[in-house]
Amino acid sequence: MNVSVRAPARWQAMVFGLVALITCCGAFVGLSTSGLWIDELFTVHLIHHHGGLGEVFRRVLTDTHPPFYYFFLYDWARLAGMSEWALRLPSAVFAVLAIAIFAAGTRRVLSPVAITFACATAGLSEFWFQQSQNTRSYALSMAFASGLLWLAIALRKRARESNGFPLAHWLGLSVLGFVASFTHAYLLLALGMTLLFLLISLPSWRVRTALVITGLVTLAFNAAYYKMMIHSSAQDLQNMWFTNSAGFFKLETRQAFYDLIPSRIALVIGVLLLFGIQRKFARTPYFTFNELDTRWTTSLAAFVLLGVICCGIGVSLAVAPSYSDRNLLTCAPFAWLLIGRLYDAVGPRGDTPGSKILAALIALLICAHLITLRGRELSRTESWRPSAHFVEQLPGCSSQLLPVMLPYRFGHSTPYFRSLAEREFFGYYLPQDIHAQAYMPAELAARHPVDGLPEVLASRAANADTGSGCTLLAWGIHDLNESSALRVAMDLARQPGVAPRRVLMQEFMTYQLHGLSWQQVPEGYVFLAEPKASGTQVLPPELPPVRLAANDAATLGDHVVVDYLSSYNGASGPPYVVDVYGIQRWTAGKPPREDFLAVHRLTCDPPTSKSNWDVWPDPEIPGCSDRPLPTHAGATIDGRL
Repeated sequence: MNVSVRAPARWQAMVFGLVALITCCGAFVGLSTSGLWIDELFTVHLIHHHGGLGEVFRRVLTDTHPPFYYFFLYDWARLAGMSEWALRLPSAVFAVLAIAIFAAGTRRVLSPVAITFACATAGLSEFWFQQSQNTRSYALSMAFASGLLWLAIALRKRARESNGFPLAHWLGLSVLGFVASFTHAYLLLALGMTLLFLLISLPSWRVRTALVITGLVTLAFNAAYYKMMIHSSAQDLQNMWFTNSAGFFKLETRQAFYDLIPSRIALVIGVLLLFGIQRKFARTPYFTFNELDTRWTTSLAAFVLLGVICCGIGVSLAVAPSYSDRNLLTCAPFAWLLIGRLYDAVGPRGDTPGSKILAALIALLICAHLITLRGRELSRTESWRPSAHFVEQLPGCSSQLLPVMLPYRFGHSTPYFRSLAEREFFGYYLPQDIHAQAYMPAELAARHPVDGLPEVLASRAANADTGSGCTLLAWGIHDLNESSALRVAMDLARQPGVAPRRVLMQEFMTYQLHGLSWQQVPEGYVFLAEPKASGTQVLPPELPPVRLAANDAATLGDHVVVDYLSSYNGASGPPYVVDVYGIQRWTAGKPPREDFLAVHRLTCDPPTSKSNWDVWPDPEIPGCSDRPLPTHAGATIDGRL
């Protein structure tokens, strides 16, 4: 017998199954280690009230997601409370259920080794890792996608083995698909592709008619809902962070692949694909667990994934930009099946010396990814919680207005989003008597004057001189990277009421996965006024007396001091201004670093849109600058001092 058509040796299933079990257990570890991030805070906004499901529905209509998950979470929160642990527990359960349902539903089309390999890959993927502790609908969506796959397999098997109408299977698929479509819009696409494939491949006209009814009824209800949502949404659906360029579609599809398959496991899959191509040319048969069902299910999974990609791009072009990696990965279980099928077809059998060695190497690569589970005990989300606790303890700020920077890419500068940011985002971890006021970057930079803001900044800077009172100038979390945060600090430092005082930018760090290691990157910033530099001696900044809990203190990053030195006005021709800054970076355990920077000041105030989302205006925007375009100065403001 040709060894390639044998099932993989079962000892591999024990290794891969143990890895999958460990990852599933890890989903329940560290549920409250990280604070809520902005999407989770928005989820809390939708459910944190006593207005019942009617109020949930009214608030959900202001968003872009369907309501079922929020209905569930509202009732769950009334039982379990609003703690981070309670809010994230359902996602951990749903993520584990997604793997369990997938394993149960594919047991007739994949070998145990292939199933456990797919489950281990799924549990180690960055998408599953993040969504299993994210108060959003993605984990539930994966569970529903696994259910769609299982029911499609079962319906086809029932229709093939019996002449009677598969009523229970059709009802199950219809109800699950209907609920799934109101959990995430891309599950409506997945349901449509599943129904279409069943229509093509099943011969019974009775079953086909029933499937058409399922599709039309589900589509009609969804169309009615989305018509209401489009008229009610507070989002500008045409100007969110999505775009409709070919490059964006390619980027998001590629990112979905990276989030689906861990880096070293992608190498394994690449090698398996090469084996498969070699066997194809050699006309060596592939192992198939079930001749009647395995190839059909493989075709179904590929059809659904390609269909969702194509339809997702089509909807993005025809209705509103919406294509993204996270949306695609709501259908991840269909990709898990292809991964398992690949291992069944060309993976090492594990029953000869050579294949045992190869199987052991693959098992080692899989097991090596378990080291990433240490991230469960690290702060991986945006620093709303630690930065709020830091700001709360700033001397003199407890009863003062807190200037914060509006997450302007999350929602535009409408009164609705300003109020949302002030109360539900920045204010969520603050005492109720502390009031935040949201400003756009152009407002903090005085390109767009706002009544009262210059006086607030000037008084905070004056407090730095006296050593008493609130010195908070601004606070920003979402939509800021270190480069744009430095630009904000420079704009603050040159304000007439702030200069010649300096600006201290306190960074807050989060952990991001790079390969097999977790690395800290800054993503939260508190801007404080500092006294002006005295003499020529370089002294560390005066830090406020703030004491944070251990988890919050671990997020404190570098101290960056921005000193506005002078301005140069052009001596001939049209007037222009070049601002000169000194920038110092203080890192714990390292000597300070310093650099000097001269930049052309732009005073134009173009509308904020996808084409103009930077903190500073683009010199190419008409009316912003009559100088030649900059060469490299803008690129040097990257934070790597």
